[in-house]
Amino acid sequence: MSEFIPKETRVDYHQHCLIRLPSEGTKLIEIRPNGIVKLGKFGTFSVDQIVGYPYGQSFEILDGINVRPIEGSLVDNAPDATETEGAVTEVEEEETSREATPQFKSLSEKIDYLKKLDVKSSETNRNLVDIGSSTQELTQEEIETLKVTASGAAVGEAIIDKLIKSHVNFGHKTKHSQQKYLRRKQQKFLRRFTVDYLGAEQLLQYYLEKDASRVLDMSDESLALLLSLSNVQPGGRYLVVDETGGVVVSAMLERMRGSGEILVVHENEHVNHSALSYSNFSQDVLKRMVKTINFLQFFEPETERVNFEELTEAELKDLKSNKKAHYYRRKQNAKDTNEAIDNALRGEFDGLIMATTLYIPTLLTKLEQYVAGSRPIVVYSQFKEVLVETQVQAMNDHNLLAPTLHESRCRPYQTILGRLHPLMSMKGGGGFLFSALRVLPLKEGVQAVGRGLSKKRKAEEDAMGSEEASKKQATEDTKDEVME
Repeated sequence: MSEFIPKETRVDYHQHCLIRLPSEGTKLIEIRPNGIVKLGKFGTFSVDQIVGYPYGQSFEILDGINVRPIEGSLVDNAPDATETEGAVTEVEEEETSREATPQFKSLSEKIDYLKKLDVKSSETNRNLVDIGSSTQELTQEEIETLKVTASGAAVGEAIIDKLIKSHVNFGHKTKHSQQKYLRRKQQKFLRRFTVDYLGAEQLLQYYLEKDASRVLDMSDESLALLLSLSNVQPGGRYLVVDETGGVVVSAMLERMRGSGEILVVHENEHVNHSALSYSNFSQDVLKRMVKTINFLQFFEPETERVNFEELTEAELKDLKSNKKAHYYRRKQNAKDTNEAIDNALRGEFDGLIMATTLYIPTLLTKLEQYVAGSRPIVVYSQFKEVLVETQVQAMNDHNLLAPTLHESRCRPYQTILGRLHPLMSMKGGGGFLFSALRVLPLKEGVQAVGRGLSKKRKAEEDAMGSEEASKKQATEDTKDEVME
């Protein structure tokens, strides 16, 4: 049994994590010792100062590359002040020097501060007249001046305070509108970020924002439903066709927790697993659990098997160092290829999972025979039509039971105290899923067993009994006629 891999809960060196910005943008970073991360207009910080904090902790960027944790739900679990290399001391000095611009650790505190400002709110937006940019008296030049004169985390707060006080119609807005306005300005000017754990779900969200076609437009709901329908669990052996850059394989590894095996079949010379380079699984785990093989090796194993001729010890001594390294690489590649071919020929996989742009009906027919009986087959596609064709074909296939199409949609909602309604717009697509159960039908006829059999047998016996009685009676009648 392989070692169980626990999920990381704290930021540590040599890990990848996700940085969430106030603008709702994201950035992937690697925690390297003495590393510096640049967040554009939000500032620059040292990664050494976030090590040891739990995932989900928010930070505020100060002058230079220093940060401080924002006191909240997770700050009590943070390291001691001595571990932040003097950042807390600089925070205290900075806060005493800018009493005019108080710091706020959460949106609710800022909203409470709004009530203390000399601004009013309206019951409705009836008197609110939108006259364009003239409603804001603070000019862009003055905002740039504030960015230069203010220091550290006070930049965003100073600009937001000036924007509120310089807004002509701010007092005519409702409290709800004022809060939304405040939130937009915080997303634009606050120098804050949150460190999140980088799992398969977060990695999928990152790719969806950057380039959705890279992950075949797969949504979070589709990925979760794919893992559920395919029954991925520790210790399983799975046959996978993954064209999402390794996101599906990464999600499977999270569920398998260090135990099991994944055989990835790909169409190119080398498999594309770029997403796995951001996962926090070690190379030993990836090498042990993930095996790769191309379609030519999979479908024509005997012709593609590597026949490697090993050299003798004397011949190895005569090789130069670079040629010797090349020899060992070829030897290991031949071993991995032949083991993957043997693994494929063994078959009896615990499931077939496909996320591909290839023609699914034909591919499914060729791969389903390698799946063990009573095991799931799940296929993802961003297009419904090809899965409908696959379902129609599966209905005539006696090896597939209960072919079903699935579509999952989760609409985002706006949740504010006293207000709950769906957002007016959301990302379309998300993909579709096809699922079926691999079965092994008997080649001979099937005979039913149950209560009906006894009734049928009794009826047959009664029929046979009456027939024999008729024959016996006919024989006796014949004897009587002969005697007469």
